[in-house]
Amino acid sequence: MKETTSVVPFSIPYEIAVVRPLRQTTLKERDEALKAAYYNTELLPQEMIYVDLKTDSGVSSLSTTQLSKLLSAGALESGMEMAPEGNRAFVSLSENFKTIFGFPYVVPVALGRAAERIWSKMHVKQGGVVPGNMLFPSTRFHIESNGGKVADVICEDAHDFSSGQLFKGNIDIDKLEAVFKEHGDKVSCVYVELCVNSCGGHPVSLDNLKAVKAIASAHKVPLFLDACRILENAYLVKQRQPGYQDRSIQEIVHETCSTADGLTMSALKDFLVAAGGFIAMRDEASYQKASVQNFLGGSQPPSAIMEAISTAIQEIFANEAHVASRVEQVNYLWRRLKDGVPLVAPSGGHGIFIDVKRFLPHVPSENFPAEALAAFIYQVSGIRVTKGPPLAASQTARGVELMRLAVPARRYLSGHMDDVAEAVQYAYARRHEINGLKKMDQPGRSRFEPSLFAPR
Repeated sequence: MKETTSVVPFSIPYEIAVVRPLRQTTLKERDEALKAAYYNTELLPQEMIYVDLKTDSGVSSLSTTQLSKLLSAGALESGMEMAPEGNRAFVSLSENFKTIFGFPYVVPVALGRAAERIWSKMHVKQGGVVPGNMLFPSTRFHIESNGGKVADVICEDAHDFSSGQLFKGNIDIDKLEAVFKEHGDKVSCVYVELCVNSCGGHPVSLDNLKAVKAIASAHKVPLFLDACRILENAYLVKQRQPGYQDRSIQEIVHETCSTADGLTMSALKDFLVAAGGFIAMRDEASYQKASVQNFLGGSQPPSAIMEAISTAIQEIFANEAHVASRVEQVNYLWRRLKDGVPLVAPSGGHGIFIDVKRFLPHVPSENFPAEALAAFIYQVSGIRVTKGPPLAASQTARGVELMRLAVPARRYLSGHMDDVAEAVQYAYARRHEINGLKKMDQPGRSRFEPSLFAPR
C-alpha cells in the first residue's frame, strides 16, 4: 500500500542511515561452512550469511532516534527495582503504552518469555485447561510447566494451506464451546495469539475476537492476547475485514485490546528492539503481583531498552506507513513465489511459509526434508532459512512440514527479496537433486542442542 500526496507517491517511510557490508561468499566457501555446521543452517556463522531469514525477532533495524536513546546518558538511569514509578524511562513508556493499547496497568519485562512465565504463574493452575489457537512453543511450555494443558481450538482452515480464508488465525467457536462443556471450571483462561506464527503468520479478525470474548465472559473466564505481532494483525484487519478500511492502525490496535482482559507481548518483533516485552492488565492486584514477580525473577528491563521501545511506539503510530511497508514487503515476496512454489496461502504478516511436503514429495520425513531444503538454498545462494519453531500438536498429527522465511522489519530492500525469490525458485526447479539428510549422533551431546546432519 502506498501513502500518497496529490502528486508524488511515497512507498518507503524511512531512509537508510547506516549500512553493514554483506560478504559475498563463494560456492566453495559455503560448501565448507555447511560442512562445518553439519548441514544445519542454524549453526552457520553470521559472517557467512548474505540474507538472513531465520527470524524476525530482535534483528530488525533501529531508527536513529532509538539508537540515540540507547547511547544517551539517560541509559545510565538506575533500574526499576521495587519502585518502578520512580524510574523516568518506566513512566514515559507506561504513558505511551496506556495511550495506545488502553490497558491501565503495564509491567515491562526483559523478554516475551519472561512475560509468559509470570503470566502463567498467575493464571494457570495445576490441572487447568487453556484453549488457544496454535500457541507459540514457549507459550505452550510455560502453560504446561505450571501443570496446565493447552486445548487447540483454531479454525480448520488453518490446516488447509491452499485455502483462501483470510483469517486463518481465528478461534473455532464450536470447538471453544466444546472445551468449556467438557472441562467446565478447569478452564483457566482463553489465550489468543495474533498473526499466528505456526499457521503462516495469519491474522485473527476482530469479529472473531469479540465472539471469543463473549463466550469467555459468559463462563467468567478471562481472555488474554499474545500480542507480539499486533501491528501486522491490525494492518491485515484493515485490509481484509469489511468496515475497517478507513480506520487507523492505532484505532484497530486499541479496539483489539478492548476485547481482552490482558496481554503478554515480546517487543522484539513489532517494536524493533533486541530485548523487552510487556504484561498488561486491567486490575491493580494483578499489576502488583506481576511487578513483584518481575523484580524477584530478575526480568526487569534496563532503562535504555524502555527508552528505545517508547521511541518505537511514538514513531510507529505517528506514521502507520511503517506497518504497511513491513507487511507489504512480505506480501511482495509471497507474490514473487506463489505461482510456482507451494506456499501457505494467503500471504501472512511476517514471513513466507513453504509447504515442504509438496516442495519435496520424494523426501520422506525421516530424511529431514525441511533441513535439507534449507541447506540447499544456503549452498546455492548464501541465504539462510530454517525450519522455524516446533509445530503445534495438531500439525504434527497431520504430518505437516513447513519452512519459514521470516522477514525482519526494515532490514532488507526489494533487491534482497528478489534474490531470495530467485534462490527459492532455483531450488524448486532442481528439487529432485535434494535427497534429504541423515542425523548424526555425537556421544555426550545434549538432546536440547541443535541437531547435526550429514548428506545421505
